[in-house]
Amino acid sequence: MLYALILAGGKGTRLYPLSREENPKQFLKLINNKSFLRSTVDRIKPLVPKENIFVVTNEDYLAKVYSELPDIKKENIFVEPANKETALLSI
Repeated sequence: MLYALILAGGKGTRLYPLSREENPKQFLKLINNKSFLRSTVDRIKPLVPKENIFVVTNEDYLAKVYSELPDIKKENIFVEPANKETALLSI
């Protein structure tokens, strides 16, 4: 059985000026009129059952994630208490 974990808590600094803290890149609709977050979920749904799709975000974006992903159970959406740059790689 496959599981997916989508990190969607970024602050919107990498696609500046389109991406801002109040509307970071995961919510931008640059391709096919879907947000990057929605497009990611749509791409993995043929491989991973929706009950096995999990999203990590921060409190500021929780309502947006719920809005973008109404088909993902709320129990599968985790909120980080503070931004810790969990996906940041150091070289």
